[in-house]
Amino acid sequence: MSRARLSDIVLSLTGRDRGQLMLVVAEEGDFLLLTNGRARRAENPKRKREKHVSRQGACDERTRLKLEEGGRLTNSEIRKALALWTGDEDNI
Repeated sequence: MSRARLSDIVLSLTGRDRGQLMLVVAEEGDFLLLTNGRARRAENPKRKREKHVSRQGACDERTRLKLEEGGRLTNSEIRKALALWTGDEDNI
């Protein structure tokens, strides 16, 4: 299993958000900061250890570049990135 990193889409394996897909928007030491733009908003990301998530894949290129350049994503952009990854663009 590969290591989760900035801009990856991960599946939460533990806690109240178990089973939810989230986007890694930052890293803080041993913790990943995760958000899905809806239940967990961009302004209040969830801190989770990497061992409590499963890396699912990389997000779209535009989102990845914005995060790597230090930009902040809106909740709408996060939802769109997750929808693009799942192929569920109609339900954004």
